[in-house]
Amino acid sequence: MVDQSQNVYQDIKALQSSLLVLRQKIKYLVHNEKILGRNILVLNKKIASANTSDSQGSFASNEKIEEIFKKMKDIENRMKGIESNLEMFSKRYARAEDLKEMKYVIDNINPLEYTTIEQVKKIIKEEMQK
Repeated sequence: MVDQSQNVYQDIKALQSSLLVLRQKIKYLVHNEKILGRNILVLNKKIASANTSDSQGSFASNEKIEEIFKKMKDIENRMKGIESNLEMFSKRYARAEDLKEMKYVIDNINPLEYTTIEQVKKIIKEEMQK
């Protein structure tokens, strides 16, 4: 019975450490998303400045614009990847609230205090022998 409670506590600790790792990963994803957003703003400013510049370097500006659009597509693809990772994490792992609820149920029910069928049979046999 003690082994079961230790296993339950070990499982809870393992889940908590997994949650901490996920939180860190999500923080990094959010941070990267902010950086990508800033890059988009910079690229938009470059596009706006390229549009307002004179037409002497129109061929070079077109190449720059195409390069900027490629970078924007790359950023968009990365954002989609980040979103899909976040969605996968939210579906795959338990939330902290769920773990707290499970801990509350385990603490209040305390399944280790219940007797097993084998224990009841043993008690009955002992009583019948007396």
